[in-house]
Amino acid sequence: MPKNDAVFFNLFNRASANSAAMAKLLNDAVNGEWIPEQKTEFAQISRLKAQSSDIKRQVYAVSGKALVSPFERNDMYALVSAINAVSDYIDSSARRINLYSLDVITAPIRELCAIILEASQHMDRCIRALNKISDSETILGICNQIKQLEHKADQVYDKAFALLNAKETDTFQLIKYSEILGALERTTDKCEQVTYIVESILIKNS
Repeated sequence: MPKNDAVFFNLFNRASANSAAMAKLLNDAVNGEWIPEQKTEFAQISRLKAQSSDIKRQVYAVSGKALVSPFERNDMYALVSAINAVSDYIDSSARRINLYSLDVITAPIRELCAIILEASQHMDRCIRALNKISDSETILGICNQIKQLEHKADQVYDKAFALLNAKETDTFQLIKYSEILGALERTTDKCEQVTYIVESILIKNS
């Protein structure tokens, strides 16, 4: 692999690994005994979010100086921005869960966090597989797994939101849980968005 390509792929790999680490922290936070004030995972997620933003800036800075890149600069910007968006939404979801001081972490919240973790781990695999861009079959297979998880998240969200609206009588609780469920579902949308950019890169470089 050319030296310049290795620099970029290392940054992409770090970005996707960072998102996966944030997803694991989020999943860990909502499982087990729920004592919000004892959950250190939220602070760790915030620190990793700052690292994700820094990696994005590094890609922009390095690409501006590089004469040769693994694929078009616009695609590199789109890819690292999409990965960073996953980190943004994991952080946003975590902040909502933390700040709203929920009495109970519901089963749908746990299920959506588990889906985010799995989708993020697949995204990390996908980005690492992109290092060998000729292996399109493997890359597209991982993209399809992420899309299936996003579809599953939609189903979990729709069912949970309908049940919440049917049974919750406290308006404040309804708003809190609705916002958290929405933030979690949108995080899986961001994972899916990465697959569309990867697929576009594959087409352009096939």
